[in-house]
Amino acid sequence: MKEKTYKRIKAVRKAGEILKHLGQVKEPSTGPEIAKAVGLAVGTAMCHLATLEDVGFVQRVGDASTGSAWRIGMGLALIWARVKANLEGEKMLVESQIKELDSGSGAGMTNKIKEVEGENG
Repeated sequence: MKEKTYKRIKAVRKAGEILKHLGQVKEPSTGPEIAKAVGLAVGTAMCHLATLEDVGFVQRVGDASTGSAWRIGMGLALIWARVKANLEGEKMLVESQIKELDSGSGAGMTNKIKEVEGENG
């Protein structure tokens, strides 16, 4: 059966570009800097930034009177922490399974494989 192809949403892609930009720069970026980096009008970039701020993915630094800048927000840090925890859990499971294979019956199977490889080699 053929896999269904879904259309891509440009606004979501642009939001991703904004987040990637902020993740690559060392210092917070202003709205105009971000707009230029991702090829958007400043007003449109600011709309994206306001929405990303609402969900915690970016954080405003400074205030409007001094020219705010933006950086990655804690919402993304929490997602990263969950991904990391999941991967660490998977790693522990795999390491446990490898240990099991190396001990007892696992070692016996490893030796049997070596025997067969020796006979065929």
